[in-house]
Amino acid sequence: MSQGTSIQIQAVLFQNDLAELQRALEAVEAAAKAAKQENIQVSLRWGDASPEKMFTESVWNRIREDYPALSDMEYRWFGENTGYGKGNNLLAQGAKTDYLLIMNPEILLCPHAIIDLLAPLSDPQVGLVEARQIPVEHPKAFDLETKETEWASGACFLIPTSFFQVLNGFDTEIFFMYCEDVDLSWRVRMAGKKLYYQTLAGVYHARRLSGAAKHQAAATEAQYSLISEALLAYKWGYEAYAKERIQMAVDRGDPGSKEAAEEFQRRAQQGTLPAIMDEEHRIAHITQEKKTGTLYFTQHRYGL
Repeated sequence: MSQGTSIQIQAVLFQNDLAELQRALEAVEAAAKAAKQENIQVSLRWGDASPEKMFTESVWNRIREDYPALSDMEYRWFGENTGYGKGNNLLAQGAKTDYLLIMNPEILLCPHAIIDLLAPLSDPQVGLVEARQIPVEHPKAFDLETKETEWASGACFLIPTSFFQVLNGFDTEIFFMYCEDVDLSWRVRMAGKKLYYQTLAGVYHARRLSGAAKHQAAATEAQYSLISEALLAYKWGYEAYAKERIQMAVDRGDPGSKEAAEEFQRRAQQGTLPAIMDEEHRIAHITQEKKTGTLYFTQHRYGL
């Protein structure tokens, strides 16, 4: 990459564990130090969607002194629960860096993660680069040779700032939390760019697994992911799947299913369901599990 490359690392906070955030900052500092040796300038911008400020100005100023490898550190309290998408859109506004590294605040970057994420973007056809999550890798498929994938997780990815802004960031009119990363990924591909899964860029992302090695969703995740899945399916031309996904959850009495059904019906009555894109399914490839109604946004390499 050319000299003077700049990256803004950004994340949305919400009542996070302070010790967890400190570990994340230490990992960011190590990665920024390695990047600096390659003439890559790294800054950090955190947005706080918590009900109360997690950091006072004086505390944040003291924190800034502990991480000299970062060219700048900014903390902003939103004063509202923005959700993931809106919070990251706000953080990206006015960004002057060449790239945005958007990640969950608790993610631990490996020391060379920034360098490795940046490398594939030397190819102008690559529009977004996703990190590899460890210790539990995401089961979605990617091409073992080209590293191309159909969608990228919002847990940690790198994107050119100008491209993110051209795409108008995440779709916050439709998604509050969950599936906004899939939607953004498909719009990246619709714009003619590729998604690259960087297996070299490992980032630690703690996930809870059951005794049967199944992902355990928190109550809020179950509620918001259900309506988000349905709205995503509707937006990308799978209207029948959208309705079936909610109805099957309601029939089972799943947590949040009643609220999701009411929200979907409200949008239908008010005419605020998303405009349908990709009716020919050139970009979006959604499949549905018959027994549970669960939607999959690409082929899975293995089941978790």
